[in-house]
Amino acid sequence: MSAITSSSSAWHLVARIAAALLGGYAFTWGFTGLGMVGLVALGVDFHEAETAMLLLAFLVFLGMFLWAFAAANMVRVWALLVGGAVLMTSAAWALQRVLLG
Repeated sequence: MSAITSSSSAWHLVARIAAALLGGYAFTWGFTGLGMVGLVALGVDFHEAETAMLLLAFLVFLGMFLWAFAAANMVRVWALLVGGAVLMTSAAWALQRVLLG
């Protein structure tokens, strides 16, 4: 195996690991935040909403983690994970401001 191929393979592996861990965490953070704010907006007690979303967060993170390794296109993986994280976190922040304002 040549040095270029080995370096390229290592880079792809590092990108997948980073996407799985960092991107999956950020996506799950946004999902959990938006879910909690949404449930509280619907009248659910904060602690019940928190518990429900944290239970779901485990499954969401697991799914995103596994998908990051199974997907063929890393650009799509990063776009979905980072884009979803930014959109959901922004929406949660905006909804929280409306609820508290």
